[in-house]
Amino acid sequence: MIAMARAELRHRLQFILGLPALRDGPLWRAARQLAAPVMISANALSRWRVDANGLRHWTGFDTRNLRLVGQRPVWLDGGGFVAAVRYREFPWGVDDYLDLCAAAPWRGFFSQDWCVEPQITHDRHAVLDRMSGTVRLNVLCRNGARRRAIEDRFCPVLQGWHPHDYLRCLERMPFALDYPIIGVGSMCRRPVGGPHGILAVVDTLDRALAGERVSLHLFGCKSDGIAALRGHPRIASADSQAWGVHARQAALKAGHSKTDAFLACVMIGWYRRQIAALARPDFRLAPNPGCGPQPDTEPMSPIEARIAAAAEELRRLHESGELDWNAISPLDAYAFAFLDDDDAGIVDDDQLPDEPSIPA
Repeated sequence: MIAMARAELRHRLQFILGLPALRDGPLWRAARQLAAPVMISANALSRWRVDANGLRHWTGFDTRNLRLVGQRPVWLDGGGFVAAVRYREFPWGVDDYLDLCAAAPWRGFFSQDWCVEPQITHDRHAVLDRMSGTVRLNVLCRNGARRRAIEDRFCPVLQGWHPHDYLRCLERMPFALDYPIIGVGSMCRRPVGGPHGILAVVDTLDRALAGERVSLHLFGCKSDGIAALRGHPRIASADSQAWGVHARQAALKAGHSKTDAFLACVMIGWYRRQIAALARPDFRLAPNPGCGPQPDTEPMSPIEARIAAAAEELRRLHESGELDWNAISPLDAYAFAFLDDDDAGIVDDDQLPDEPSIPA
């Protein structure tokens, strides 16, 4: 009986509480009261200045409260989703981020990555480009962590939308298997079930990682997804800051201002409900749902196939560090596909397809 209880505890998913800031106040004290591990986004530590034209400029990370990191288990997230939604790119560089990683005793820090949720990526090409960007960021973050002697706390991150995308990402960064925890991105806006759901992604990765001593962390996983996966032997942890949504709704309904004290009260109740759901004893690991075939690809004309092959070559060059991130756009792939023919004077302009549109 004791052995069974220990095995259940070992496989119980750890819930990490997302906080919007790192400062000693009601929210931090509430997390300490809950004995909750904490996740902080790099963006939460960003400093900005506004110039004479009203434009905001990133000026570095605020390190004044990093002393708090030694008081509780605190994880650091690279802030990729916020960077994509608010800024369309990272305001900070890899070295800036890794200096922050080295500046405090984080329990662990995750690689920077490019998320691929549908509200960010407008087509399949954008998903593939951002996956290649994620591979390159993982390489840079791992190498930088090694130089700073903090590699023991580095956690790689996989990206994708279709479950098989994560396998493509993993195949291009096999070094991820050297680390005990791998982050799984683009979880927060994803359904639980279905061919692109959380369960399908976890199942696909679990099968691919059979025999590997590697666990997964799910970024921003919704409550029903966390509850569905509790007890899964492959899942180490998941984080969420969804209590902020509950707090906004509660404040609006009650006519309260969102003071930190009010937010802390909502957060405590919300966190306790998540923990109670994870502790329910009726869980049984469901049969593997499978994820179906890989994404369908429409038939392509010879010219479209040539452009697609050029785009893939540019992604490979970026992953190996030979091209910058801003050099693998659809327009770059279009130009690269016909570079040799154009130099030789073989292809006339009227033979080429229309230039691809660039997603806004």
